[in-house]
Amino acid sequence: MEPTVAVPQYELSDQVEVDPQRTALLIVDMQNDFVHPEGKLFVPDAPATVPVCKALLDRARAAGARVAFSQDTHTDGDPEWAIWGEHARRGSWGWEIVPELAPLPGELVVEKPRYDAFYATPLDHQLRLWGVETVVLCGTVANICVHYTAASAALRWYRVVVAVDGISALHPFDMHAALRQTAFLFAGQLSKADGIQFRSAGP
Repeated sequence: MEPTVAVPQYELSDQVEVDPQRTALLIVDMQNDFVHPEGKLFVPDAPATVPVCKALLDRARAAGARVAFSQDTHTDGDPEWAIWGEHARRGSWGWEIVPELAPLPGELVVEKPRYDAFYATPLDHQLRLWGVETVVLCGTVANICVHYTAASAALRWYRVVVAVDGISALHPFDMHAALRQTAFLFAGQLSKADGIQFRSAGP
């Protein structure tokens, strides 16, 4: 018999305001291998998050917020394939970001070798150059790459905001555990994507 674990309460805000001049939207690993049914590590709930991420992306761009994408990236001999099997091979169809969320010229794409988008990438350096203080996250997988990226951002003292309907997980427990850790451990803020409001705080 599997154990039953109650999910501790965590706060979900109706609205979270962010200053677009000091905010970056980070779209995590929305790649064919994870989002498309024919992908090698398909997350069944991921396709439903695409329009949510797209609407959030459109609003972030319109508000003048910075936009960045993480792209899980592996090649022959990568030790992560011993855990998950081959996936996100650089240059393959599965490695590509889904077309609905295609980056625009000038938007940052960081190719990451592990779950954390800050690890072995220039992400933190670029966010500092941009003057970013708040990181808004959406993407997949909630308790893996989204979670470890949120953790890494929080450990660097960025304000962390997660669009809860713009992330997906393989199991509800994984989703709730990741969100609870973000709220409880990282003092992150959780809201549905349409509750995240880009409003300038002025000069």
